[in-house]
Amino acid sequence: MHQQPHAGPSGGHNFRTTEVDVARDWLKAAYGTRLRMKTPAPRSSFRYTRTNAGPVSLSTLSLPTEYAYATDPLGAVAVTHVVRGRMARECADDVTEAGPGDVLAISQPHLPYAGRVYSAELRAVTVPIALVEELAGRPPGQTARPLRFSRFTPVSKAMAGQWKRTVDYVEESVLALPAGSAPLVVDAAARMLAATLLAAFPTDAHPDPLLADTRDATPETVRRAVAFIESQPAAEIGLADMAAAAGVTPRALQYAFRSHLGTTPTAYLRRVRLALAHADLVAADPARDTVTDIANRWGFHHQGRFSAAYRKAYGTVPRRTLAGS
Repeated sequence: MHQQPHAGPSGGHNFRTTEVDVARDWLKAAYGTRLRMKTPAPRSSFRYTRTNAGPVSLSTLSLPTEYAYATDPLGAVAVTHVVRGRMARECADDVTEAGPGDVLAISQPHLPYAGRVYSAELRAVTVPIALVEELAGRPPGQTARPLRFSRFTPVSKAMAGQWKRTVDYVEESVLALPAGSAPLVVDAAARMLAATLLAAFPTDAHPDPLLADTRDATPETVRRAVAFIESQPAAEIGLADMAAAAGVTPRALQYAFRSHLGTTPTAYLRRVRLALAHADLVAADPARDTVTDIANRWGFHHQGRFSAAYRKAYGTVPRRTLAGS
């Protein structure tokens, strides 16, 4: 049995085959890998699914045989969760082995790597380096020092668990939304994955403070950023976009908001969007509109957190505001 790949949810793909040559050729074409594969057991199948949350891809690969691969640098940050089976991979001088339940970063993004997989099911998330660096407050276009992992495994079991729960949440909740229906939710989910990656794995992504950053942390910097945020709150904007609009580095913008507003740029953006969600709830038709639709429209993908933030700001829950419209 051989099934061609077909489009899946959120622009993803599904692929399944029982033919080892087809699986081998597909992996080579999809990943550009140099691959050696043993013949799997009869009637076993290779299965691959991929979905996208904005620039982030989430994939599952299941192949009931042993295979070895070598590949060029990813140019992105990739994290793999071993659901079952085993794997070992080598990057530079580091060799890491992983079994069921383990989570590991697959490589230094700018270096080639190789590995061997033993009848495993793997869940992988690939995040653009630029998004990880933006969430870390690293100035865009900084190429002198590539982002590096100081260790390829999470800082603790608790953070490994947090990573898996975050991926589960994005796959089960965010990616279940109709394609194109809530772009701000998808953008927020991609940023949540990048932020969780930074919390779970030790990297050198956080830059050292520069004198220029503290010098640029002025009220005028805040004014320019606030004007930019309030002019287009429905756009998919992040810290790097806000900093560019203010004419400073992301770190300088963070210093400026903390010093003069007692908050962060992204928290201020959420506050603006919460106010717009409130206005929509007040103006909504309870027979036609829902709290979930309005929350999604403004990038609030977790309904419980949206309700809590709304109650704190407006002293009631969103459904009561909607019901009184």
